[in-house]
Amino acid sequence: GRRMDQAAQRISLDVWEDEKRTLNPMAGWSWNDIITYADAKGVPLNEGHNFAYRAHAPIEATKRHLPDLPWEKVHLGKPFWQCSEKELQGDPPSPVTYVLKSFGDIHTTVPVEPHESERTGRFVRQAKTECGIHTRTTSAGSPHGGALVDLMVKDAAKA
Repeated sequence: GRRMDQAAQRISLDVWEDEKRTLNPMAGWSWNDIITYADAKGVPLNEGHNFAYRAHAPIEATKRHLPDLPWEKVHLGKPFWQCSEKELQGDPPSPVTYVLKSFGDIHTTVPVEPHESERTGRFVRQAKTECGIHTRTTSAGSPHGGALVDLMVKDAAKA
């Protein structure tokens, strides 16, 4: 769900948005609240959280979706946030390590550095910050759904 700490446009996010008929049960939660709860309650996790992508040099976020990148994908055996820095970086230590903190489709989601916001890896190369679920234009009483907004960046130079 959407949270207030994820983006500037979410700073005043309500738990219930009546006009959109949208429930945001984790509006007041932080990333740390999420992983603490998941660990304490044994919440099933996306297996992607268990991988690190180790690179010898930084890779631009707009390029991290490409095939055959110069990084090594390593299975950590547990979620990345449960790993020490040494476990994340490997031995010898990798200069740059990326992890998947958020999941969307393969075309718009890329790994980020562990200290970065999970939103940093979402909607890369696109002029939008929300998926279709959060960009529906509906009003109270109307059926769920509505018009979706296509904000794909068409000009690669602007990505």
